[in-house]
Amino acid sequence: MKTITEDYCINWWLEKYHGTNLDEVFKLHPDWTYDNPEYRANMFYSSYQVTQDQHDEWYDAIISELSKEHKTSKKRMKRDFVFSYLNTAPMVKL
Repeated sequence: MKTITEDYCINWWLEKYHGTNLDEVFKLHPDWTYDNPEYRANMFYSSYQVTQDQHDEWYDAIISELSKEHKTSKKRMKRDFVFSYLNTAPMVKL
């Protein structure tokens, strides 16, 4: 069984909605590394935005996968996912 990491959560929406993943993004933009998190967050998330519907689809899928992995309810997982959500959720286009 796979372990759901923050990179997995980000790659889920990157692959589905942008046809790429974190490794490819960092190869394309070497200045967006983990060494510079503020720059990475601003440039990365604004460059790979999704619609509200896409965001909602991602959120529901990740909550479902996490609740199965941890054998807990979706309601409980939504409460437990709050801080990881802040690190992994895509930016929604306005």
